[in-house]
Amino acid sequence: MDNEIQSAVGYAHAKPEKAEELRDLLVSFAERSRAEEGCLGSWINQDAGDPHLFVFYEIWASRKDLARHLAQPYMKEFLAGRDQYLAKELEVRQLHLTGPAPAPAEPADPAEMNQRYLDAYAARDIDAIMAVYAPGAAAVWEPGKAVSGAEHRAAVEEFLKREPKLSAEVRESYVVGDTAALVVDWSIEVPGSPEMTGTGRGLDVLRRNARGEWRYIITNPFGSL
Repeated sequence: MDNEIQSAVGYAHAKPEKAEELRDLLVSFAERSRAEEGCLGSWINQDAGDPHLFVFYEIWASRKDLARHLAQPYMKEFLAGRDQYLAKELEVRQLHLTGPAPAPAEPADPAEMNQRYLDAYAARDIDAIMAVYAPGAAAVWEPGKAVSGAEHRAAVEEFLKREPKLSAEVRESYVVGDTAALVVDWSIEVPGSPEMTGTGRGLDVLRRNARGEWRYIITNPFGSL
């Protein structure tokens, strides 16, 4: 039986005067795609020899997930009005994996995701930080208030500007099927912001997806409150 994983690769030739606008639009689409159910990856590339050519590549867990993505209002709106940006017709090829999916180099123990999270923060790598989260995941930034999707990314980007130093240790780990809960002791130092510096004990929830990857669905540093 063929694997359900679906991919799409596309070529967008921008009108010269619209190249910058199209680039920003496609990048925003990739960010929104990563927050959708079933998205395993979404990338926008600019041709090295032609600054007006953009190549996008997406991977989806199933045909159903890809179809749902294409039916999103923002995608339908763009496709309907694409001629205002493009010098020639958009070329898109839908692909499907004909062989078995490669085994992901992923932590078998969900507690190991804690270190991946720390490494991403230490590197100030926004894409790596967001990659540890499942689509639609919730992050609690203050007691009683959670953010997700684009709002979550924007909050992380703003926070990274403060050069935070984060450490965290998994105190307890519980796994039931494809769901895990981690109790985490953490400390954070934010230069010049003593009100944001401190320690605590949080509760994180992870889920294992169809590819066997553990991803955070809730991170709550105030879980002990």
